[in-house]
Amino acid sequence: MKQDIVQTIHLQVERIEQLFNSLDPTPFVGRDLDPQAEDFITGWAEELPHKGAFRIKVTVAECPQLEPARTRLQQAVKSYYLSRVEAQRLQLRQLFRNGRWSLLIGVSFLIACHLLSSYLELQFAADSLLGVLAHGLVIAGWVAMWRPIQIFLYDWWPLQRKRKLYQRLAGASVAVEVFHNMHQ
Repeated sequence: MKQDIVQTIHLQVERIEQLFNSLDPTPFVGRDLDPQAEDFITGWAEELPHKGAFRIKVTVAECPQLEPARTRLQQAVKSYYLSRVEAQRLQLRQLFRNGRWSLLIGVSFLIACHLLSSYLELQFAADSLLGVLAHGLVIAGWVAMWRPIQIFLYDWWPLQRKRKLYQRLAGASVAVEVFHNMHQ
């Protein structure tokens, strides 16, 4: 699939203002998208191919000034999704910080368990109960490595994927068109 392919996300609303969170007191540009609009746009984008650009096409029943509305909406979408990119970046950074600490703790605990297990095996080789305990310590040490392994192998993927999606949405072009007979 080529990078120059543009995927279109279609929305239909009565008025442009419906796309924004009515509880957000800030001016139109920079306002949060309405949670349902954001869910719709993001959900649709997640279903599209993972390459190429997005175009958000909004069909409205009424819009007295089409070009200013399109410009404001373009800026608002860009601002909103860039803030989401930054939030994902910070969340990913925090996850890796937690992963490094978990790895340090896990490796330290694994080494301690392995050393104690080796000591028990050398000192009490004939005692089967302590032999079981020695093997249990090695298993416990590896279990302690579960969280850092999970972070570095699996947990970061969804955050990175979402960050890239938000970057693509922040760069989306926005088109607004009036359709007078939306309900017919």
